[in-house]
Amino acid sequence: MLRALLRRREARLFFIISILFFICIHSIDAFLAPMMINQGIEPQIMGIVMGASGLATLLIRFPLGIISDVVKSRRIFIQIGLVLPIIAWPIAWLEPNAITLYIAKAADGVTAATWVLYNILFMRYFERDEAPAAVALLALAGPVGVFLGNCIGAVLIHYFANNIAFFVSCISALVALILTTRIQDVHDPVQAPTLKACITGARQQLADRSVWLLGILATVVILVPFATRDTLTPVYAEQLGARAGILAVLGNIHLLFYGLAIALCSSVFYQRLGLVKTAVLGIVLQVVSTFGIPFTSNMYVIYLWQALAGFSFGMAFAAFMSLSVVNTTSDEQSTRMGLFQTIYSCGMFVGPVMMGVMMQHINLSSGYILIAALSVIAAIVTPLSARWVYTRKAQRSSRLLKNGAYAAAPDR
Repeated sequence: MLRALLRRREARLFFIISILFFICIHSIDAFLAPMMINQGIEPQIMGIVMGASGLATLLIRFPLGIISDVVKSRRIFIQIGLVLPIIAWPIAWLEPNAITLYIAKAADGVTAATWVLYNILFMRYFERDEAPAAVALLALAGPVGVFLGNCIGAVLIHYFANNIAFFVSCISALVALILTTRIQDVHDPVQAPTLKACITGARQQLADRSVWLLGILATVVILVPFATRDTLTPVYAEQLGARAGILAVLGNIHLLFYGLAIALCSSVFYQRLGLVKTAVLGIVLQVVSTFGIPFTSNMYVIYLWQALAGFSFGMAFAAFMSLSVVNTTSDEQSTRMGLFQTIYSCGMFVGPVMMGVMMQHINLSSGYILIAALSVIAAIVTPLSARWVYTRKAQRSSRLLKNGAYAAAPDR
């Protein structure tokens, strides 16, 4: 199915732009935490800087979804988001300190907040029943983009100065910005909703318990890589003697298996296990990989744990992303996904900050143990979140039938 989706010209172009988007916002993450520690920045300050992008995303993503619905143009907001890293990262290169790095990471967070618009605009190229597969396909751009960013960043850091890798973000953003002039804003053939209508829709989503529970569980799922892959594991690996090349390999192993899991979701896991079992199995494997890393000092074993961590994250996160658009109309997709992504952005902020505090005041291993414990709770609660999603579907279908509309197809 993924191959069939990419046969469309618009989908291919948008997929390339999405890859550049992820190169922009994540290419420095594998190296930034140990880089700051080596510069003498305290671990908890390092955690705050690493979490700056998550905080910016948390504050902007949901209102951005509402405003884009009113304006009826998502491309312009995507373009504005790409401009910020073009400005911020050269400033951090000129004067690399905690403040400029925080501003640059916050700029990445604002750019990352536009990801909800990428998802919605991409889904407009497909039929409604293709939406879950389209979301899974677009999620594949993440590991591909970060893999390329890690490789380019590692080469630049190895042969030049550490902070020369900052230019990877701004150059990729510039290329993506140019390519966005060739994509079309695909709109529904209806009049743009008023601000009042969008606020009403937002209130309905805010009152929907299913999206809140899905978002909270996705927060735990995404907290794992942001706390471990981007924060704890690079620092731990450098303590074992790893340098930029090894850090890039660690990050890319995670991303390769993350991408493999996402590619298998719609074609294998969803069909054989279903969304719920795919999510639960992914979280359980996250627990195993998180427990394993701090209890070994062998880099080859850590590579294996990283592979499992990436694969499990891909399974769990893709499943929750797909669950977030199950049984949604085109009118509510932007608002619902914006709220969902806003909620799970907490994990992008809380994870690094929490790990930085624990590194400074307790030890590195305690962070891994805490993450694993939270994941166990998420695995237990996941079936309840799916039940709420399907209950919501039954309630809406009954209202449609009462009004003489169509009946929903049975759940599979």
